[in-house]
Amino acid sequence: MKTGRDIKFVIYQVLYIFVVCVIALKGADINLEEVLNKENAVPKDVADAIKHKLDSLLALGLVPKMEWDSTKIYSKDDVDKLLAGLVPKTEENKNTGLIIEKQKDKEPDVNTNYTPPKSDKMATVQGVEFTQFTRPKLTNPYNENLEVFGDGKLLATIPPKGSSVINVNGESSFKFKVGNAEDVKSTKEKQSPKIDIQKFTTDGPNASLRKVQGGVGYRVTIISNYTGDLSVNINGPVKIDKVSSNQYDVTLVLLSSENAFNSWIKGKTEPYRTSFNVTVKDKYNPKLNVTEMKTFTFGEW
Repeated sequence: MKTGRDIKFVIYQVLYIFVVCVIALKGADINLEEVLNKENAVPKDVADAIKHKLDSLLALGLVPKMEWDSTKIYSKDDVDKLLAGLVPKTEENKNTGLIIEKQKDKEPDVNTNYTPPKSDKMATVQGVEFTQFTRPKLTNPYNENLEVFGDGKLLATIPPKGSSVINVNGESSFKFKVGNAEDVKSTKEKQSPKIDIQKFTTDGPNASLRKVQGGVGYRVTIISNYTGDLSVNINGPVKIDKVSSNQYDVTLVLLSSENAFNSWIKGKTEPYRTSFNVTVKDKYNPKLNVTEMKTFTFGEW
């Protein structure tokens, strides 16, 4: 009898454990049938994809509200339709057919009243050191207008690659401006021209007028850095031959015959003399004018 009771106890224990396991695995509905047919079950790879998409929605800050009916058995198509209705269709998942919207990058705010900051970078301009009372020709090598100011007064505006003659008078300084760049140069004082006269003839109290008149008596040289600004006048009973831009040969042409000589010397005392004047004038500054005089001396025809 004891052995029979032990066998029954073991059988009851086994049944008890079996029931507990079935309840744990299948739920309270103990009909020993599969809760869901394999054909209607969601495959593992699909379930993993669904979880991935849900995680993506959560990462984007979108928390969808999903209405699940715990008493209903959902097929794969049901789950796809439920998830597809949560978000707009933008990108299809090739493996699961699930749809998820990408988060758009936030466009930067555009300020229509934006004014670019002024650049502190200065353009470069190289001024020219002018000499007072000259008329230099200035060329603008820059890509913007070149403005030229003399003692604060605008004297010229030269377009890019253009040229202009600048009227420089007694200004003490010049400012050159291109865009926001400036350069200031002081002017140089213009020097008065010099007259150098070299004697070629041999004259004197005993000299013959015919001999003195027979060749070049003097060579006049004008010394200046601005000979183009000068006018040269040589006055007297002389002939002038221009040798170069600043040199002149002077030949006496006082009398052409002895009778003319005798008439000319009446009332005069020996030795006889005649002279010529060299006057150099600056076209732009009368204060720079200079004059020199030279004499021919002779005692007979």
